[in-house]
Amino acid sequence: MGKRLYVGNLPYDADEAALREVFAQDGRVVERVHIVLDRETQRPRGFAFVEMATDDQARQAIEKLEGKTFGTRALRVTEAEERRPGGPSGPRPDRASGPGSSGQRPGGTGSGGGSSGGFGGPRSFGPDARPKSEREREMRKPPPKRRVEESDADRGRRGNSRFDDDEE
Repeated sequence: MGKRLYVGNLPYDADEAALREVFAQDGRVVERVHIVLDRETQRPRGFAFVEMATDDQARQAIEKLEGKTFGTRALRVTEAEERRPGGPSGPRPDRASGPGSSGQRPGGTGSGGGSSGGFGGPRSFGPDARPKSEREREMRKPPPKRRVEESDADRGRRGNSRFDDDEE
């Protein structure tokens, strides 16, 4: 068990001193408190990280404070996980890296991610995120010929036979 804790469901008006006081009860030693702020508004996002002096104190804090009311909310206290490379969801699968990667943009030919429709692959940014030269090349191509398949029952008729009035 690590000595770094995740504290969730914090009231937005919580401050570092109040959080330090709650976690320092029963003789526990708090080394560091970090309340996570929104990058744009600089307001708290509702969670924080608290680093305790020892693993044993971190375990005690989880047992004592999980579900305890702080302000108007019930705290969620768990062991903090290590950061994953590439953000909270791990490495991005659409980015080619390492030997053999083509270095092309997502959705282009050879991206390794495959195409999932007509919009440049699984993680495009807008209707068509391909380079302008690729889009123009496709515009010069004639449209694909449309195949019309007629079944023997249709014989060139339009519509559906169950709606025809002549079979009464």
